[in-house]
This record gives sequence, structure tokens and C-alpha cells, in this order.
Amino acid sequence: MLTEKQQEEAAQKTKWFKDNQSGAEGWMTPMMLNEVESQFIEMAQGGDGSITCMGNIREEYYKGKPDAYFQHVCDAMGWDWGAQQELPW
Repeated sequence: MLTEKQQEEAAQKTKWFKDNQSGAEGWMTPMMLNEVESQFIEMAQGGDGSITCMGNIREEYYKGKPDAYFQHVCDAMGWDWGAQQELPW
């Protein structure tokens, strides 16, 4: 269960991802968003976000955030964090 502050932070992160998706105003390429999706799914499952070989994302950028934080963002973004994921490479 998330605190009210964590829920607000998760909502802000979701808004940031949605606002920055590729398109007229967004700057995140589809590849960048796919990497973030993989990282957040892994962290929602208790991992450290290193699935994309970019280091321990959880420790570096989200220290202390519970799995539920990442699950909340994944749910809001429509990312299925409950399924086992495989990278395309």
C-alpha cells in the first residue's frame, strides 16, 4: 500500500511519461519508452531495473520506493507488470 505522498509521486511520474512520449511535444523515442517500461515492470516485480543493462535503476533513481510504487505507474501506463517479460534481443 502506498502512502498519499507516494501515490502523488507515482501520478506525477505517470504524467511525465505520458507527456513526454513521442509525438508532437514529446521527446522520448519509442526505444526509450520501451526501456523505461521494461525497467518499471522489473521493479514492480521486485527487481532493480537492470534488465536493460543500464545499471541498478532502482538504487540510483528510486531509492526506497516500494514495489507498489512501480506497480501503480505500470497500471496507469497500461504496462502488464504481472506477466513474465522477455526482451526482444
